[in-house]
Parts: sequence; C-alpha cells; structure tokens
Amino acid sequence: MKSVTHSGMKTTIIFDKSLIDEIDRINPFPTRTEFLARASREYLEKLKQRAIDEQLAAACAEAAEEDRIENDEWESVTLETWQ
Repeated sequence: MKSVTHSGMKTTIIFDKSLIDEIDRINPFPTRTEFLARASREYLEKLKQRAIDEQLAAACAEAAEEDRIENDEWESVTLETWQ
C-alpha cells in the first residue's frame, strides 16, 4: 500500500452526526478531508469577497460625500454669478 504524505496540519473538530452523515451521503470527493478543505476554501473566498465589497461600499460612500460637499461649494459659486 502506498503511503500518502500530507503537507497540511492535523486538527480535531467536532460536527453533529447529522452533518457528517449528510456529508458522507453527498461527498463527491474521495475523502472527507478533501470535502472539508474545499468547502473551507470556498467559504473563505466568500468572506474575502464580502470584505472587499464592504470596503468598496465604504469608499464609494466617502467619495459620494466628498462629491456632495464639492458640488455644494461649486453651486454656491456658480449661483453668485447669476445674481
């Protein structure tokens, strides 16, 4: 039998039996380890994307506020010439 070497780190986690049963029923990968590793990576990517989206939304809100302030300044200057 060929020995499999892993470059990963071993950890112990506890899942509800019903979750393990469900994973075992639909797992398309050869091992639970691969299933859990891929599920974890996918979830991490979603979290990263959410953080990026939140940062982008905050930057857009800040830029919108700066634009509003600048627009108010320009509008008052522009209106002065019309009076």
